[in-house]
Amino acid sequence: MRIRTFNIHGFANNDEILSSNGHLIARKFFSSKNASSYDKIVRLATFCKDSSWKREMVGFLDGKNKLILDLACGTGILSSFIRHESAQSNIIGTDLTFEYLKHAKNRHHYLLLTNSLAEFLPYKNDSFYVILSSYLAKYTEISAMVKEHWRVLRKGGIVIIHDFTYPENKIMKILWHTYFQILNQLGKIITSWRDAFSNLDKLIQRNQWVNNLVSELNMIGLSARSKKYYTCGTAAIVWAIK
Repeated sequence: MRIRTFNIHGFANNDEILSSNGHLIARKFFSSKNASSYDKIVRLATFCKDSSWKREMVGFLDGKNKLILDLACGTGILSSFIRHESAQSNIIGTDLTFEYLKHAKNRHHYLLLTNSLAEFLPYKNDSFYVILSSYLAKYTEISAMVKEHWRVLRKGGIVIIHDFTYPENKIMKILWHTYFQILNQLGKIITSWRDAFSNLDKLIQRNQWVNNLVSELNMIGLSARSKKYYTCGTAAIVWAIK
C-alpha cells in the first residue's frame, strides 16, 4: 500500500500556530513527544466521555463485512470500537503523525496504516463503505476533506464525523472556560501537551465545523441524515450517506 509522508515545520509562537493551516496545528499539538501518553490524556481530559462518543459513532455501523476508513486514527482507539462492532470488516487507518501510527500498529496488528492528510487521501475512487473520524474536523479544510470523502466513498456508503464543539448554554460556557484554564496550567507541568492545552480552547471556540460540514456534505451530494450534540453541547456527531 502506498504511504504518503509530509515534512511539517515548527512554529515560533502561539499566535503563529493559531493562524496557520489546520494540519500544521494538528502536527504541533500531536507529536512524537506525546504519542505514548495520548490514550491516558484523552481519557482523563474528557472525563471518560471519549469512549461514550466513540460508541455512539460505531452505533451507526451495521456489522456487515466492509472496508472501513478510520481517518485520523491516532493510536487506534476508535479502530478498537469499530472492530468490536464490525468484527469481520477490514479497517484501514490513516494519520498525520507517524509516531501515532506506530502505537496504532502495536495495538492492532491487523490494521493497514497510511501516513497522509485528510484532504489528500492515497486511495482509489469508490474504495470504502464507511469513513469515520474523531477529533479531526476542526483541523481540516472542510470543503477539500468532503470532496475526498465523496471520491473514495462507494455509493450508499456512510460518513460519521465527531469532534468537540463550543457550548451555547451560558452556564456550560463558564464551566468550559474554567476547565480549559485548568488544562492550561497543567500544560506547564505536562510539557509535551503544553501547545494543545494552551490553544485547543481557542481553536474549538472559533471553529464552526458542524454547520460548515453539513453545508458542504449536502452541496456535494452526501446527504446529512443526522446532526446531534452530546455532553451539554461540548461535542457533536454528524452522519451522512452518499
